[in-house]
Amino acid sequence: MALVKILALNIFAGASLQRLEAGKTYDVDDSLAEKWIAAGKAEKSTEKKGDKLVTTISPANSTVNDSSGIQEKLDAALAKVNELTETAAEKEAEHTTALEAEKSRADKAEAALTEATKGK
Repeated sequence: MALVKILALNIFAGASLQRLEAGKTYDVDDSLAEKWIAAGKAEKSTEKKGDKLVTTISPANSTVNDSSGIQEKLDAALAKVNELTETAAEKEAEHTTALEAEKSRADKAEAALTEATKGK
């Protein structure tokens, strides 16, 4: 654990995404402290003590007791996204084919016009 003093005005962290106050010292995981210091969001603190930042949610504090319902909804949403992606790809192929046919028709019409105006 490392003590860091927050420099950023708008930083959220922890299990409940609490807003951290600029100028206040927090006791956080070493890897998190290194990231914040490297990003200029915090500096290593010389204070003896800081607020402990809770970075995990215990099952007792969790508002989600059964994640199977959520997983089912996520799976259904992913299936719908995949279906819509396939439909969009099919429509794009149809539009490409129609555009190529129209371009071919226009090229033929332009060639016919050029041929017809040569003799005049």
